[in-house]
Amino acid sequence: MKNNLQLSESLLNAIMDSAVDAIIVIDSHGTVQTVNPATQRLFGYAPEQVIGQNVKMLMPPPFREEHDSYISNYLESGTAKIIGIGREVVGRRQDGSVFPIHLAVSQISIDDQILFAGIIRDISDLKRAEHKLAELNRYLEREVQDRTAELRDAQAELVRNEKLALLGQVSANISHEIRNPLNAAKTSAYYLMNAKSPTESKIIEHLERIDRQIHMIDNVITALTDLAKLPDPRIAEIDLIELVQQTIDSVDLPPDIHVVIEKAPGLPPVMGDVNQIAMVIRNLVRNARDAMNQGGGQLTISFGKDGQHLSVSVADNGCGIAEADLARIMDPFFSTKARGMGLGLAIIQAILEKNDGRMDVQSHVGTGSNFQIFLPSAS
Repeated sequence: MKNNLQLSESLLNAIMDSAVDAIIVIDSHGTVQTVNPATQRLFGYAPEQVIGQNVKMLMPPPFREEHDSYISNYLESGTAKIIGIGREVVGRRQDGSVFPIHLAVSQISIDDQILFAGIIRDISDLKRAEHKLAELNRYLEREVQDRTAELRDAQAELVRNEKLALLGQVSANISHEIRNPLNAAKTSAYYLMNAKSPTESKIIEHLERIDRQIHMIDNVITALTDLAKLPDPRIAEIDLIELVQQTIDSVDLPPDIHVVIEKAPGLPPVMGDVNQIAMVIRNLVRNARDAMNQGGGQLTISFGKDGQHLSVSVADNGCGIAEADLARIMDPFFSTKARGMGLGLAIIQAILEKNDGRMDVQSHVGTGSNFQIFLPSAS
């Protein structure tokens, strides 16, 4: 049976052999004493080519020239420039190529001999992610600039249509809708630029979050510019049930809202602009969500056929709309919400008119609302 010393040596050898990161042990002169198998995979040198050599052989200038001074300075003054402090440096492979690494060095004392153990991790993937993030940030800057220019154009259009006073009523809401996703994107960017060795899944998670926030900003500006000058629809066949499902999945609904989709198999496709119709459905679902923001409720989606038109109903059991307000809910900048811009239903009305559709509304205070849109059937 192995004694404790043998077990310790076996455990140490197992750790050295299985470690993913390179582990290099040097003496106080910088001479390599031992390396693990990962060192060869990382740098390309066989162990016998490194052991007995100065560890500087694994560094490009200027790190090569600075290394010995770090050790001597630490031994003389106790001031650590890299000992005990992880930092990003650059490594040099046998083929002469250089790559970014994270280096953590610790002091070891064995039999009155001072040794230093370095754990080295290749951070090329992280640097590529940071480069991609920098490109994404530049793209975000361009998008914000482009969308800001579009917003200015939309403002000019509103001024030409004598809507300058109304623009003042919604400017704060527009700023709020843009600033929130922009702040979220900046938070993810800060994390990726400052996190210590984030996992690949975390990098992907935050990059996708930034992409979603850019998309949200784009939607806000598009909504305003569409009201000023709604583009002509690109009419094509649409699978209405599939589009509704995809659109609902894209809306952030709280867990206390139960969604019921009453599908109607065999319905033919409708004719319309898929992006514009998706905007209509998204706005109706958001309105239903906001109407049920106190205690949740049930959102019911149902489909039907009325002559040459297919219908989709978005019903909620929320607060409902007062009868006096029903006649005005389609007016631009009229809203029953405390923080609403009053553009959603106006955009829906404009879109449906351009897509040869229409909308009916039934609502009662305290019991909820049912918005039913009709679109021409493709058959």
